[in-house]
Amino acid sequence: MSVASRRPPAVDRRIGVVVVALVALLSGLLVAVAPAVPSPASAANAADFQDGYLISDRNFLDSGSLTVDEVQSFLNAQVPTCRANDGMPCLKDYVAQSTPSLAANSYCSAFPGGTMSAARLIVTVSQVCGISPKVILVMLQKEQGLITDTSPSRGQYSAALGQGCPDGGVGCDPAFAGFFYQIYGAARQFQIYLKFPKSFSYQLGWNNILYQASPPDTSGRCGTKRVFIQNDATRALYVYTPYTPNQAALDNLYGTGDFCSAYGNRNFWRLYTDWFGNPVGDRVTGEYAAVWQALGGSSGVLGSPTSDVVCVASRYCQQSFRGGTIFWFPGRGVFGVPTVVETMWRNLGFIDGAPGFPTGVVVCAADGTCAQSFDGGVIAADSSGGSLVGRHVEDAWLAAGGVALGGARGPELCSNGTDCAQLFARAAFYSSAKRVLSVTGAIFTAWSAAGMSNGPSGFPTANAVCTSAGCTQTFSGGLIVSSGDRAQPVPLPIAAKFTAIGGLATTGAPVSAATCSSSTSCSQLFDDARIDTFPDRAAVATTKGFLDTWAASGFEKGLLRRPMSDASCSSLTCSQPFEGGVLVGTPSAGVVAVFGAYLDAWKASGGEKGSLGLPTGADSCDRKSCSQAFQRGVLVWTPARGVLTVSSWFLSPWQAKGATSGLLGAPTANASCSSLTCSQRFQGGVLVGTPSAGVVAVFGAYLDAWKASGGEKGSLGLPTGADSCDGKSCSQAFQRGVLVWTPARGVLTVSSWFLSPWQAKGATSGLLGAPTANASCSSLTCSQRFQGGVLVGTPSAGVVAVFGAYLDAWKASGGEKGSLGLPTGADSCDGNSCSISFQRGIVVWTSARGAITVAPPVFDAWQAAGGVSGRYGLPLSGATRSGKTITQAFERGNITAAG
Repeated sequence: MSVASRRPPAVDRRIGVVVVALVALLSGLLVAVAPAVPSPASAANAADFQDGYLISDRNFLDSGSLTVDEVQSFLNAQVPTCRANDGMPCLKDYVAQSTPSLAANSYCSAFPGGTMSAARLIVTVSQVCGISPKVILVMLQKEQGLITDTSPSRGQYSAALGQGCPDGGVGCDPAFAGFFYQIYGAARQFQIYLKFPKSFSYQLGWNNILYQASPPDTSGRCGTKRVFIQNDATRALYVYTPYTPNQAALDNLYGTGDFCSAYGNRNFWRLYTDWFGNPVGDRVTGEYAAVWQALGGSSGVLGSPTSDVVCVASRYCQQSFRGGTIFWFPGRGVFGVPTVVETMWRNLGFIDGAPGFPTGVVVCAADGTCAQSFDGGVIAADSSGGSLVGRHVEDAWLAAGGVALGGARGPELCSNGTDCAQLFARAAFYSSAKRVLSVTGAIFTAWSAAGMSNGPSGFPTANAVCTSAGCTQTFSGGLIVSSGDRAQPVPLPIAAKFTAIGGLATTGAPVSAATCSSSTSCSQLFDDARIDTFPDRAAVATTKGFLDTWAASGFEKGLLRRPMSDASCSSLTCSQPFEGGVLVGTPSAGVVAVFGAYLDAWKASGGEKGSLGLPTGADSCDRKSCSQAFQRGVLVWTPARGVLTVSSWFLSPWQAKGATSGLLGAPTANASCSSLTCSQRFQGGVLVGTPSAGVVAVFGAYLDAWKASGGEKGSLGLPTGADSCDGKSCSQAFQRGVLVWTPARGVLTVSSWFLSPWQAKGATSGLLGAPTANASCSSLTCSQRFQGGVLVGTPSAGVVAVFGAYLDAWKASGGEKGSLGLPTGADSCDGNSCSISFQRGIVVWTSARGAITVAPPVFDAWQAAGGVSGRYGLPLSGATRSGKTITQAFERGNITAAG
């Protein structure tokens, strides 16, 4: 606080970190002035802080706000226990000895002087200088913490209010040293600020106010803030302490902020609020208080008072509030009028204009829109504007929600007396002699976004019709349809179809705006449908089920392209045609698309009533083919063959083989029939109908061999069963033969003469095993080799098997062209030996000797002697040659013959 009362604020302030440090050095004790006051139960809220309105003039100048006893009680409550220091008591116990008597001056009345307690001194100075004792108490805490300090120092009392202690560290003016001179000097200085506003830098209105002193902000980096000072009391506080708090100081209201934070005026406002309530709250009494409280008091629409009651001649009285004004009119009473309504009221001529006097209680919505009745009607206003609600639309406005529709956007405009219109923030009304049309809610929002009456929707032609599903309103350019808080215009071509099929109940609400390529070609998507219009055919509605499948295919950009007509139903299903296919309802797979070559093939089969029946799923593709399943068949597409059908007998066997992913793969032709059977060719084989085994697959090397044999009309005839395997070989039986596959030999044929003997020997699992070659013929006979022997045709014994050691001996003799010739019968055993007879000899086998051949010329003599049962018995070894004779040993002698 500067001694020179007329100095500018930059040198007129005094308290800060530097001054506090100086006082501490003088007193030998550091005094902590940075705020650390605990937050009380009713703590101040930084959101309520107004940098341009720290305290009302009334509260600042209310010198009678506290008595001496009330001040003393307040001080006692702040410091229950005192710890005296440096010979100085706490403020509650302080007594000022021999204060001087001072004559009245231009700022304060006469001061009586004498010995006074701190409480009496504060109240007396308040009364003689016209400054509230509450202000002085707050200043004592703000400057030196004297109110709550339990051990104050002499230095704190000497500079109790910082009066005459300018910023900058130049020290305090000794003329103001001491508790009395601090209190009196500061109160007097405030009056100087109030009486001579032009003598100081800060004025009412906009000011640039520093965030921080210099020092410590010697570089000026903290800068200034634009503050609109609203009243003299606030201006005086800023002259006294010329800094405004930054956001960091406000964010930590009961602590410290950052380097650029100053706390003086923040602490003044916070301390006053905590101790004495709202510093900008004026007294509201009598009828004003009743109306104010009815409107929510300081938390209501009017907020806190900003002035006392002021009367204008004899016409009315008013009290101003942060959010409006309370008026009293003779003979009419008291009315609260919020600022949004008052602004419009005054714009319209106030009590002398069209509105006249208020007649009702204001009603406000949560968004700040307010409506209030006057002699001339209702004013509906919000932060963007307002006006009187027109008499022609007033009833409809009220029925549609009144204040919830927002402020009027202009006056009611009329032509022909009764044809009127008025626009509001969230509604519009049109009146005629017969009715009033309202556009409200989500429909109004959509209409407004589309340009209102200047847009494609045009003017309303009827009021909205609402059901539980939503609302529909007719306009000259179509419909606007809403559901909940969303709405979209529906243009005329689409609107006609929308209405014809049942409206919202069928389609649901529109989910997007209509898109049009011309005035007649449009589409619009709804919750449960899409409507398309065309220049060359009737509008089409694609509804749920069909809509979802069409959407999944890409709408008109997909394979189906655009719809041709609405869905239709038969006794079997419902379907909808598209330019590129048809959507069909199925029993188990929902709605399925059939398109392209699938569609052509399905139609050719008779469609839903034909051989394939209904589709059972959508088409699917692997890397080689695509297919679509139906109730009684499958359509398969390949790049090479197009679409072919697998159905009837062939369907299950093909699917059992893995369908397109299996052994047979995709079909290469449709099924065909001959006089003998029906069959269908596939990439990996053929399915053939058989007389006894149903449909059988012939594939791979089997197929090649079967085809080579002449197929169904060839030597093998039709297959009689599927292929089977035993771990060593695989085989497939036909009417007149068997195809046998082994890893070593591939597929060989067993047929004709050799089939039954081979099967009699156990086929591939028997003595002979799998064939190792196909049958072959020489000039003498036909034969077929197997893994375990050979089947040989004989002149008299049919086909005979030669196997094992017999085969080795026969081959050693030269086979069919050798010394033994052809076999003449199958092998036989007598308990001691086994043998096979040949045209010119025999091979005898015993467990002891193995197989031994008896051939000419020995054979004839041995045979003549009775063979194995005769004179010589079983052979013991093979024949040996010596010169021109051949000898062979037998059980009971040798036989020698010329050779």
